[in-house]
Amino acid sequence: MTIVVVPGQFQSAPHPAGKLASTLLSVTVAGMADPARFRRGKGYVAEHAVSRLEVAPGQLVATVAGSRETPYQVIVTVQLIAPFTIESADALRTQLTRLTPEAGDLLISCTCPDFDDPCKHGVAALLAFAGELVTRPELLVQWRCAPTGEVPERPQVGSRARRASERHLKLAPPLPGDRAPEPVSPWGSPEWVAFLGEMPPLPPDVPREPAVIGRAVLGTIDLATVVRSALDELRGDLF
Repeated sequence: MTIVVVPGQFQSAPHPAGKLASTLLSVTVAGMADPARFRRGKGYVAEHAVSRLEVAPGQLVATVAGSRETPYQVIVTVQLIAPFTIESADALRTQLTRLTPEAGDLLISCTCPDFDDPCKHGVAALLAFAGELVTRPELLVQWRCAPTGEVPERPQVGSRARRASERHLKLAPPLPGDRAPEPVSPWGSPEWVAFLGEMPPLPPDVPREPAVIGRAVLGTIDLATVVRSALDELRGDLF
């Protein structure tokens, strides 16, 4: 089941566990984003740029207005946990730590051209969702818990650490002695050869060693005459 939420539309008194749920999720988001993008995401929420939230088990879809005419779409997927029964507000409060995802439980994508993870629109989507939890913390249960009767896929041991390490390894410089494989030419396939015909020969290797030039002695030669003669020869070749 999907619940459609218009941020700021639901007016009610804060839930006894809602403010804590909102704070815990906001802390998770703050730990994922750099300070500049976190502030920009908060600004988007304050400017009511997040116009729609769709909450379903394991997925949050948000519509966020940005710099272009068409709004961006943010999709936040979360690792599901097994469903459980909550009998009271106090019982929900005791489960908030379990319900609140960590950074490794989330995967954020956005249609904007910003490749940062998360982008400011993703930050705004999660902060807008956190703001709705103040009065409706049951939305966190709807988002995080697998549907009744379904067993969520258990993450592999150390999966969060592995994802974080892979992210850092992509940023690390190569170790001395490590050589990347030679790129494969995209034009070498039989289809391209048949389309392009016979390819021109490869250019010859150009010597890269500095040329050794001996000393030249002009003596009493009139240098201006030599240059004028060379220019005359060039003009003759051209014309």
